[in-house]
Amino acid sequence: MDDLRSSVEVADLEVEAIPQDHPNRAGWLKSLGNRLGRRFGRTGLMNNLNRAIEVADMAVEATPQDHPDRAGRLNNLGNNLGLRFGRTGSMNDLNRAIEVTDIAVKATPKDHPNRAGWLNSLGVWLSRRFERTGFIDDLNRAVEVADMAVKATPQDHPDRAIRLNNLGSWLGKRFERTGLIDDLNRAVEVADMAVKATPQDHPNRAIFLNSQGAWLGRRFDRTGLTDDLNRAVEVADIAVEVTPQDHPNRAAFLQNLGVWLGRRFQRTGSIDDISRAVEVADMAVKATPRDHPDRAAHLNNLGTWLSKRFERTGSIDDINRAVEVADIAVKATPQDYPDRAGRLNNLGNNLGLRFDRTGSIDDVNRAVEVADMAVEATPQNHPNRAAILNNLGHRLGRRFERTRSIDDLNRAVEVAEMAVEATLQDHPSGALHLSNLGDWLGTRFDQTKAIGDLERSISSFTKGWNCPSAPPSIRIRLARKVARYLASQSDWEGSSTLLEDAVKRLPTHMLADFAGLASMAAATALNAGKEAHHALKLLELGRGVIAGLLLEIRTDISDLERQHPELAEEFVSLRDELDSPAATTAPLTILENASSVESRGKRRREAEKRFPVVLAEIRSKRGFLNFLLPPTPDELETAADPGPIVVINQTLQWLWDVAASPILEELGFKEPPSKDNWPHIWWILTGQLSQLPFHAAGRHFIGSIDTVLDRAMSSYSSSIKALIYGRRHRGANPIQQASENALLITVPESGLPFALDEVAMLEKLCPLLKLNPVKPVPQRDEVLAHLRACKIFHFASHGQSNPLEPSESCLVLSGENNSVTVADLRDCRLQENSPFLAYLSACSTKVNVAERLVDEEIHLVSACQLAGFRHVIGTLWKVSDQYCVNVARILYETIKDEGMTDHAVCRGLHRAIRALRDKDMVRQTREEGHTAGNVTVNKDETSGGEADMNVDNNVTGVIEGKVGQWTHPGKDEIVYGETITPWNRNGTVNAGREQQKSVDKLDGGGDKPRQSHWGVTGGSLRLAGPLIWAAYIHAGL
Repeated sequence: MDDLRSSVEVADLEVEAIPQDHPNRAGWLKSLGNRLGRRFGRTGLMNNLNRAIEVADMAVEATPQDHPDRAGRLNNLGNNLGLRFGRTGSMNDLNRAIEVTDIAVKATPKDHPNRAGWLNSLGVWLSRRFERTGFIDDLNRAVEVADMAVKATPQDHPDRAIRLNNLGSWLGKRFERTGLIDDLNRAVEVADMAVKATPQDHPNRAIFLNSQGAWLGRRFDRTGLTDDLNRAVEVADIAVEVTPQDHPNRAAFLQNLGVWLGRRFQRTGSIDDISRAVEVADMAVKATPRDHPDRAAHLNNLGTWLSKRFERTGSIDDINRAVEVADIAVKATPQDYPDRAGRLNNLGNNLGLRFDRTGSIDDVNRAVEVADMAVEATPQNHPNRAAILNNLGHRLGRRFERTRSIDDLNRAVEVAEMAVEATLQDHPSGALHLSNLGDWLGTRFDQTKAIGDLERSISSFTKGWNCPSAPPSIRIRLARKVARYLASQSDWEGSSTLLEDAVKRLPTHMLADFAGLASMAAATALNAGKEAHHALKLLELGRGVIAGLLLEIRTDISDLERQHPELAEEFVSLRDELDSPAATTAPLTILENASSVESRGKRRREAEKRFPVVLAEIRSKRGFLNFLLPPTPDELETAADPGPIVVINQTLQWLWDVAASPILEELGFKEPPSKDNWPHIWWILTGQLSQLPFHAAGRHFIGSIDTVLDRAMSSYSSSIKALIYGRRHRGANPIQQASENALLITVPESGLPFALDEVAMLEKLCPLLKLNPVKPVPQRDEVLAHLRACKIFHFASHGQSNPLEPSESCLVLSGENNSVTVADLRDCRLQENSPFLAYLSACSTKVNVAERLVDEEIHLVSACQLAGFRHVIGTLWKVSDQYCVNVARILYETIKDEGMTDHAVCRGLHRAIRALRDKDMVRQTREEGHTAGNVTVNKDETSGGEADMNVDNNVTGVIEGKVGQWTHPGKDEIVYGETITPWNRNGTVNAGREQQKSVDKLDGGGDKPRQSHWGVTGGSLRLAGPLIWAAYIHAGL
């Protein structure tokens, strides 16, 4: 900078010293103008640019018409005028830039070496005017002169790269206007040539990388090719990385990086991508002067990514800010600006999203208004017109749902039809537009019963499902809609075929959007007459997907290592990359951190791409045909040894009368066993049933045997696959491999006195269990470190269940922001150490109330299983501090007496629960003065949404080595024993007045729950009746 400042000062002195009529004065003025322009380029200070234009104008005026240097000086003047337009938006500057540059081209012979440069400059300013006015003739001429400039430039010319870059830019912009894929493909091609023609340390390399990323990203938008999108993010990231913090182009590069990160979030659901998109978009806004014409574009993009993050997280702050910045962007955009329509569209979308959250009629009215303005501002042949029409239709339809105005609904159908007609045949958005049209036609059918609307609705859904370029999420939703209709017509075969294909296409990152899909597919398959093992296979494919994937990639590969060591080595490398923690919670505020996140993400994406190839190669080898595939029918039947597995696939039915009792009868478990020889059942529950205590179903009063608890021991599993994988390790004698440490964790300041007693009790038992008690300080890093060398992990303190992000549910330790989360436990890989038991003596450790993830076992119990623990003891809701001690004591004393075996763990918990249940029944009988009573759990009558179908209530499972199926009519009650316990939609239990009475009389008090509330909680939950004893569950082998 000092050298540049000095050179300007020297040139200024030279101009002042030369006479006005000196023949070299024009040359000195040109030199001064060039130096001022370079200083503006480095500093962004407008006074430098204004003076550069002034002296460039003087240089042209001082140059004779026939002077050979006149064309060059005209070109310089044009460049400076164009730069000032870029900063101020003055159309006078831009028009004059085109005028003087055109004169420069015409004044230059065709074979002159500088003509290519003048042509390039003319193309730049023509393109800028197109951006400002939308006049397509300017863009066509920009492409034409840029092509001429490239052809006139030698291959080894230092300016060839920038001319290629500009040609790519104009081709890309013409694609955006016309939708011609040939223009876009050529834009990608020449942008790539520009990057390759540029040295690594060239100052323009960032510009070319930015352009390359732009056209790769646009091609992804057009074709849906993920490779293009990943490469767009990669090169845009490099462009930002090599650009100085104070460079005037940095804001534009940040904006583009944010665009492609946001697009990738939309494709993959990566929270890292959307958070980083918001961050870099915010940085772009902050790096842009308030009077800069690009500021509106940067604000618009920031609003877009804030709204997308709101859709993922539900943060009201994000959507409020999204509306705010989108509004500012629209107000800062001239009425005749070509991008105004897109910014109005985005503002309308944000207002619509806020209406969906708040119900504000003002928001939906304004959303319709600005969406209408966006349509009016969009040319008929513009490629974005279909999307803008689609959004207007959606807003009209949403307003109809609020106001019931049939005019809104009719217009929603009309503009949705226009959107479909305006969509290119193979465009990825085609399925979305067809889906929305089908929705509004279906809604109108509900109002008018016009059969034509219904037929057209189903036709639209079917066409959308058959769009191969559409995102999987849209296609799966469409399949579900068509399947529901087919089921209503009793076309079970057609419905089943669609749903099975949808389950197979279900992406991992979209599990939250399709809760219940696998259960729906399994039920439909059974109604279609398909075998039970086929339905079980669908459940295994579509439920517990996250856990299933982790089980697969953490599987034992000793056979593969022996027979095919090279394949095994590559498999392990890819497995470890995919099994590494994918997300970061640290803010990405410095470039190096952001770059490392992208690098890690790139490695992960490459591993995801290579992993199926390696799997296919492994499966081609003899003896490995079913490597990591879902269980075969034979494996499903074998899994029923040593005890039956029951898979429950129905909504909230009455556990005993409808499900538990018929199942036990079929299994032959009709009365309590003799000689304490308890049969063992593994329950696999789907949907919201996973929050219900099947082990506690029954009529609980003194002398009753109509209970699961009095006929069999119970365990739970997320899937048959999980059981099969766990049992495969039996032959390796895992208990001998584990250390002899018992990791005992409690928190003295938790306010739970009995938790301290519980740990003290276990510490005294440790010598008899041949265990070494280890009690580190209750800090996250200490706990995670000691987990790697323990046989038993016993935690006795508070638990938290996060209702929005179940992976953040946690075991609470000492101090603020100090906990062990589901994600922390899940990312531990303890399989090599083979730990035996994790006992989570805290509240709600097997709870996932996030309805969108109801089919995924995301809670602390499953996290411990995935980490490698053979057995886990957990809880379904809040538990009493006092009673936790006795439950733990009975279980560990059973292990002491019978040995550290799989059977002893389940038997010990079963004994503890029965003892606590029996004590509670005696107390209730004494206090209430009667010997028998029933408790009913009210049926959950809330709608299951799209997953609800008119199908039989099916229970599928494996019985004594045979796959079987039972179908039972629904009833109105399930019996537990005691007082009425309403069960709400979130799977929690709300105590009635009778329960509150009995809580006040708990023996010795101690009813303080081991629950630390997360943010917003429900009402107080008191502990009485089955709540005391039914919460405890065993998950394992």
